[in-house]
Amino acid sequence: MLTWRAPWWIYLVATVYILTFLFNMRQEFWGPANAGWVPEAAFFKVANVLPGSPMDGAGVQSGDFLETADGYRLNGKANWFLARAHFERDRPIHLQLRRGEQHLVFNLVMAAPVWRSWNRPQYLPAIALQVARFVLLLLAILVAFSRPQQLSARLAALMFAIGAVAEGYPSSGWAAGLHHLPGVLAIPIGVATASCLLAPVVWLVFFANFPRPRLSQRLRWALVVVPVVLFGIPMVVSVRAMIYAPSVLARPWPLVLSEAPVRWVQDTAGVTPLLFLNELPLYQPTAQARFLEVWLALTVVYFTSGFFMLVASYRRLDDPQLRLRIGALLLALAVFAAVVVHNFLVRNWTSWFGSTPPGLFSWAGFVGEAFIFLFVPLTLAYCVLGRQPTPKGQ
Repeated sequence: MLTWRAPWWIYLVATVYILTFLFNMRQEFWGPANAGWVPEAAFFKVANVLPGSPMDGAGVQSGDFLETADGYRLNGKANWFLARAHFERDRPIHLQLRRGEQHLVFNLVMAAPVWRSWNRPQYLPAIALQVARFVLLLLAILVAFSRPQQLSARLAALMFAIGAVAEGYPSSGWAAGLHHLPGVLAIPIGVATASCLLAPVVWLVFFANFPRPRLSQRLRWALVVVPVVLFGIPMVVSVRAMIYAPSVLARPWPLVLSEAPVRWVQDTAGVTPLLFLNELPLYQPTAQARFLEVWLALTVVYFTSGFFMLVASYRRLDDPQLRLRIGALLLALAVFAAVVVHNFLVRNWTSWFGSTPPGLFSWAGFVGEAFIFLFVPLTLAYCVLGRQPTPKGQ
């Protein structure tokens, strides 16, 4: 049963995530439409320009090399997404390109919203994703305000809220939209969007406390504080810089992006633009690469450890009802792993295998994936809310 006698900070966190969900959904549908070009393997050589697209209207041709967009040097894939995050509808974007030996400048204008550029097959995945995110947000509110004093409920609600607003690369116009908001709203919305980078921490701490505490309080604090300080500070700095000082982030990326683990992280999860180190003192590209590798390693270790903690809990439980709930949650986590693998294949099949993806791994399959995924949070909510709180509030 919902109760509104929750600590004030739960209301604050809920408000931030609700505003973030609404803002990100608006950008996904009403932000600037796609530029309308297809890159070659080198990414900034134009393989094709879609007829009637903004790139076509600007005069870009197949074979051109894009050099800058609105002054942002395009020397790495991350820089294109950084520039794209600042595009605005009906505002001319200065595009510099190389055509043979000539260096040309064009004005690119994106007047249409994103949804107007979609064809019918693209509508369904977009709507399915937003429906899944809306359900996650509702579950976050339900769980948080049903058991506001229960630590496992708070952590589960936070995981749901993070999933409801998570973005890999910022959508087109995302940073520009935040720039028009007051800083007291823009920064929290940006940080909430990037909070998916700390999702492994929430995941591990949840399973370290559910269904019963497994680690000492000191160790649990260490598992939270170390990664939050290590990654949280650069995350906040990155969000602030992306909104208010993007030129600071637009530095050469060849060394960073040449690292295999960094390429894997960027291509599959898309985290690089929200975890820059460029604005920090004594910046070195090699440090950026090592930092992302540490993030990747910690993410794998935390997710894996959380799963094995749950397995260990299941094997030691004597309560048949609780054992049944934990068994259902283990099944849900297996579904979650399958969804993650499917998502990676949908997004990267063509670049990884060089062929057209089969129907199961096409964007049509993404619709089914979005709804199958909901089995995971629904099961987790059932396990948390169906369990009686312990005297310690765990």
